[in-house]
Amino acid sequence: MADFLEIRNLSKNYGIVQALKNVSFSIVKGEVHALLGENGAGKSTLIKIISGEEAPGSGSIVIDGKEVRDFSPAHAMASGIAMVHQELAVFENMTVGDNIFPYANFLSPGGFINQRRADREAKSLIDMFGINISPRQKMDSLTMGQQQIVEILRCVSAGKEIILLDEPTSGLNQEEVKKLMEIIRRLKNQGITVVYISHRIDEIMDIGDRVTVLRDGNYVGTYVNNSSLTEMELISRMVGRELSGTLYSARTEDGIATEEVVFEVKNFSKKNSVTDISFALHKGEVLGFFGLEGSGTNTVSRMIFGLESADTGELYLKGQKLKKISPDALVSSGVMYLNNNRKNAGLLLNSPALDNLAMPLLKELSDGFFVNRGKMSSHAEKYINEFNIVIPSVFQIPRNLSGGNQQKLMFSICMGKNPEIIIINEPTRGIDVGAKGEIHRFILELIKKGLSVIVFSSEMPELISLCDRVMVMAKNRIFGEVLKGDISQEKIMAGAAGSAAGGA
Repeated sequence: MADFLEIRNLSKNYGIVQALKNVSFSIVKGEVHALLGENGAGKSTLIKIISGEEAPGSGSIVIDGKEVRDFSPAHAMASGIAMVHQELAVFENMTVGDNIFPYANFLSPGGFINQRRADREAKSLIDMFGINISPRQKMDSLTMGQQQIVEILRCVSAGKEIILLDEPTSGLNQEEVKKLMEIIRRLKNQGITVVYISHRIDEIMDIGDRVTVLRDGNYVGTYVNNSSLTEMELISRMVGRELSGTLYSARTEDGIATEEVVFEVKNFSKKNSVTDISFALHKGEVLGFFGLEGSGTNTVSRMIFGLESADTGELYLKGQKLKKISPDALVSSGVMYLNNNRKNAGLLLNSPALDNLAMPLLKELSDGFFVNRGKMSSHAEKYINEFNIVIPSVFQIPRNLSGGNQQKLMFSICMGKNPEIIIINEPTRGIDVGAKGEIHRFILELIKKGLSVIVFSSEMPELISLCDRVMVMAKNRIFGEVLKGDISQEKIMAGAAGSAAGGA
């Protein structure tokens, strides 16, 4: 098998930060080539260069024997390269067929789109990959996993030979992950080359033919995925040291810290959404929520912070009923919310970290009508150091930070208000194992300080290691509760599947 995509001595700087340092390796035609590394290792920069979103400082890329001279998305697409970003680029108000064929592919002699032909071609692609959706369905009616697959079908329909998948399973449930893996294998069998970026080592071991590891912008090595390659070996090469034991920071204290109830939800219901949601959070407790796609967990996380309204239900803070359930009222009462979407609802990606950190504290950081820049800088420096955020300066925009550093920045924004309760939706989505461990340690430190945390997560090992209790949702209601000591993947999944074995 011949080399199809060659990376030759690529280097790239962003100011004083060297994102890539003379990286060289090759990718074989028709293979699934996994790219692994911690946040800040250079994966995103490398992929942006391959997809034409960035130009290298030095070095070159060779595709099928031809050196790339023009680093632009248009040239990359013309060269047969397509990129599926972690944050999907779909047209939610349009149909599945329109998203698969976003250009005027099927014009009649009069210049109009032949809708029947477009639908027929879209259905042919959908059927080829065994997906239960219709070409005329609106995209906003699909799950994230289905939207992900439609975007991949768009790449296939355009005849692309290299498909770059950036954290493709970060928002998918187990069934959708399984379906995606089947599709990737079919792409491989058709001779399409897939570059697969993921922090989930088990997925890389499952789907990758070879694995290239980057660390701190340097090329570490490319490894054939066979029986002699282990997960712990890959992780130690990724982080640059030997590791042992679990990848997750585990809570050592057993049970609920106190019996004091600090946050209580009673009978939250919303038509066609969730039914009779009731639970209590104790002081010093980590309470977890888990559910499969469509179970209602994301809706619950938003409703209890006032981001979505409930038809019925009450919310109590330290025994006092909250008159108005809104983000402003909750923040004023010492409750903060960490969103699961850094791009759309978590950060001002194009504003300096300084401004992001000051957002919830403009009154405290102001002298009269004017913001005190000195106070802002001191506040920003404090939390950047406390949360170990790797950033050149407080004026760096979050868009240029790694996912792990963006997530730590979001945590520091929440902590600037000195909350007593934090609701966290997907605390480690799309970040590497090193940053994941840091986030877990932050959460455990909060508990030691007497704070209380509600964690909504799709990663069962995360919930098992962090939580005192896990509320399991199925069919838009709380199906069961699993207590510390009994928490296991089997019990959580049984509850999520609606089985009495899950502790209902």
